[in-house]
Amino acid sequence: MNRLVLAYKFSYFFPGKKYISLRYNSTIQKSVSDSYTDLLLRILYESPAQPPIQFSEEELERHEVIHRAWQICERAKREELDRQLEMQYNKMKMACIELERTDKRLFKAAMSKKKYYFPVEMRTPTDTPPSQIWKYEWTVSPEKVDI
Repeated sequence: MNRLVLAYKFSYFFPGKKYISLRYNSTIQKSVSDSYTDLLLRILYESPAQPPIQFSEEELERHEVIHRAWQICERAKREELDRQLEMQYNKMKMACIELERTDKRLFKAAMSKKKYYFPVEMRTPTDTPPSQIWKYEWTVSPEKVDI
């Protein structure tokens, strides 16, 4: 079998490659093309849009049945997730009611909306470590303590 026929037969196994060369010792060597060039070629020489597939009546009915079954399956998953979230919410609500009954101060601290979300005293993240690694004398100011 000559070299051209082998290259043609092996081109099926390496789609998107420009050429395939075979050495006489039967090792396959394919060209290495970068993805950028392949992307440009795909964009510039895109094949024309294919018309939509025309289904027969039986195939259309089969497709609709499969699609409906998929929708029912997805709805069941969604309803299960909604049930789990509702149970989680109800348990959190019951825990808050129990906390309010047992300790009003802790309930008030748990339900308070803080005015700040990020500690202002925290050092800005950088790539290099600071000159002073730890501030041993730092303490929280008393007005910032919630409880």
